[in-house]
Amino acid sequence: MEAFLLEELHRIVLPDGRPRFVGHGSRPRRFITRLGPVDLRPRRVRDRLGRRTFSPLLTALGLGKRRYTPELRLAAAEMATRTSFGDASEALERTLGLRVPRRTIWDFLQEIAVEVRRALRAPSTPPPVERSVHEADSTFVKSQRRRGAQDPVHVAITVDPEHHVHLAEVNVGGPPASVLEGQAVHQLVTDDDFGLMAYPTEFHQLCHVHFVRLLGGLLQEEGVGLLDREAILAPMRGLLAHLRNSVEHHRLRSEWWAITDRVRSTLIELEALAQRLDRGACPRSARTIRREAKALVVFAEVVAQGISMPATSNGVERVMGMIADRCKRKWARWGGGLLNQLVMLLSRKTRRATYEIAVHRYLSGRTYP
Repeated sequence: MEAFLLEELHRIVLPDGRPRFVGHGSRPRRFITRLGPVDLRPRRVRDRLGRRTFSPLLTALGLGKRRYTPELRLAAAEMATRTSFGDASEALERTLGLRVPRRTIWDFLQEIAVEVRRALRAPSTPPPVERSVHEADSTFVKSQRRRGAQDPVHVAITVDPEHHVHLAEVNVGGPPASVLEGQAVHQLVTDDDFGLMAYPTEFHQLCHVHFVRLLGGLLQEEGVGLLDREAILAPMRGLLAHLRNSVEHHRLRSEWWAITDRVRSTLIELEALAQRLDRGACPRSARTIRREAKALVVFAEVVAQGISMPATSNGVERVMGMIADRCKRKWARWGGGLLNQLVMLLSRKTRRATYEIAVHRYLSGRTYP
């Protein structure tokens, strides 16, 4: 291959007839590959026009001045997303007999994650279908920059009609709604976060699971005991479950009138529960039920329009579970590199095809504009 490249370069001539590229000796190089170290002595050429020297073989392989091959860089970065930078370094040392520093693996991940982020935003990436539902959520991880502080992590996903989850955006820091800015959001399912609940969208469904949890916390703050709280929350869970099951049952039969009746009955029962809490000296809980009652039945009201929305944000909760496994339970700390870490992790899980495209372009030496 090297001889072929040199021969092709020697055929290029300047206007005065002299070869543009001339031999410029060779230099020994050691490269670290997934199979171990490889020693080469690639030949170099000098460009008379550009006044630079380079190795045609290393340029064709996408190595240049790099010591580690792209395949090894990718393997180390993916290993770090599954474990940690230290564990990835130790695993490579056991496998190759060479120690790759943790900081070097961190650099690998930052380099590759940039290509993945570009692939997620590239025009060639198929956009989510029009009837996809957005789900957003937030969590916190320990901050490396501020001792004892935490950095918020915001994630938005789309769920298509086939219930496939696609990563839409992930941000570190900023308000929760920042992951939805610039996107065409028509159907949104979130928890009770004020920033997300206030986001302007056509249809906004409040997660049933989060609402019951919120109501339980309010009842506890208002002095309601455990058994009394459960006596209130159990019927609430049953009421919302009845609504979900009724919608699914009548939707298959196109009995829209029955769904409308079920929604009306649910709102009446929620108001009755709010009045009961008012009499029981729980005004905050009663106000919360009245304020959020309409947001609990949005998924049922839009089903007659052919719009399918989940009643819970379980899709994004599963994605947040990946972050918890990687960040919280391993007690990891990241600063500015956390965003790229999560992009690598989540895109590989939720948008595998796009991730593979980004990896292929990285290994082939091509980049997104």
